[in-house]
Amino acid sequence: MSDQVSTKLERIQVELGQIVDERIQALEAVLQNAERMTRRLIKAEMELEHLTGNETDLSIQAQNLETQVEAARSRNAEIEASHQRLLSERETLTARQGELTAESADLRAAVEALRDEVQQAEQEAINLRNENTSLRTKAKTLQENVTRMRQLRDELMSSISGLTQQMSGLAGGDPEG
Repeated sequence: MSDQVSTKLERIQVELGQIVDERIQALEAVLQNAERMTRRLIKAEMELEHLTGNETDLSIQAQNLETQVEAARSRNAEIEASHQRLLSERETLTARQGELTAESADLRAAVEALRDEVQQAEQEAINLRNENTSLRTKAKTLQENVTRMRQLRDELMSSISGLTQQMSGLAGGDPEG
């Protein structure tokens, strides 16, 4: 029996050795798996840390972009308000230009009418000058005629007076004649 016990013991020992080997292999597999998981975990933590840094950077960039967008919106609102003011001013100036154009056209028409009146007045002045010159010539001629008539009258009066004296002298025998 001792041989049997010894064989049994050997068999139990072999079985225990196999169980221990299996357990060691299983433990090594678990350790390898744990190492892989640890590496993955470390890698994931590093990636998370990297992503957290990226998120912070992106957050800062987003805030900067939001600030820029707000500034751009504000500037856009200012530009739109300025544009509206300029459009309003342009409309006012266009209306004023229309008024000035109409006023200019009226003034041009008035100037043209005045030019026509001035031209007519100048023509009338020329006609009146010509008529005045003609009247002066006629007046001079009449004055010359009046002067000649007076001379003729004086001559005639003198001649009549002389004849009257002669006739009185003939009629009355007056010695003066």
